[in-house]
Amino acid sequence: MLSKLSTKIALRKVGIPSSALTLPDTSSIFGAGSGSGSGSGPRDPNAPSPLSSLLSGIQVPASLKSWQSPLPPPVEIAAPPIEGTAAPSCMKLSLPFKDGTKRPSVIVFLRHCGCPFAEKTFLLLRTLANKYPNISCIAISHCSSQATEKWLKDLGGAWAVQIIIDEDREVYAHWGLGISSTYHLMNPWTQIAARKLGNEEGIWARDVDESANRWVIGGAWCTNNLGSIQWGRANTTADDIPKFEEAVQKLGIK
Repeated sequence: MLSKLSTKIALRKVGIPSSALTLPDTSSIFGAGSGSGSGSGPRDPNAPSPLSSLLSGIQVPASLKSWQSPLPPPVEIAAPPIEGTAAPSCMKLSLPFKDGTKRPSVIVFLRHCGCPFAEKTFLLLRTLANKYPNISCIAISHCSSQATEKWLKDLGGAWAVQIIIDEDREVYAHWGLGISSTYHLMNPWTQIAARKLGNEEGIWARDVDESANRWVIGGAWCTNNLGSIQWGRANTTADDIPKFEEAVQKLGIK
């Protein structure tokens, strides 16, 4: 009892409320007990993630707040396009372009604005667009227009890259990109790659807008001037950065 009282007094002296040591209620996550109560039933897929309730009473940096976001609403996911097939088409993206322009294209689906691997991928795409002006370079973001514009401004602009905002993930779904597994994002090799990218290239995670979701899978493809897939796939893990030089070789551009 004396030990608890001493701890509370010490916390008060340094300005930390004694309630800071109170653990959050996890009964909604793990159930109230071992019986077959309400905690053991199926979980609503549109409910906030368990991590959200754990962090709700804790002051966290802005860069971590997106971990509190619920999973994106489910959408019907098509099979990812493969080499030699026609590029998927929808209202937001159709290849060749609806205006009749026929050019080879490189299409990148960003994981989310703020992701260091998405940043590295975009910087490579931007360099590619400058080096090969005859290739249409397209980056697709599921974040809001405001969040995407802020992120692009922090990176120095889009330059020659065309940006498509796809908040409802319509284009993602047509290209076979859905929600990742925990391993896709949290495996140890991805965590090592993130630290290496930061230490060697100065690319670290940025603040993530609440419109972003860390669980969306990214990917990259290229098409010829007729809209036929020549190269590409969905990312196998979050740190999977496309090798755009392979895309250029497939397109036969020198």
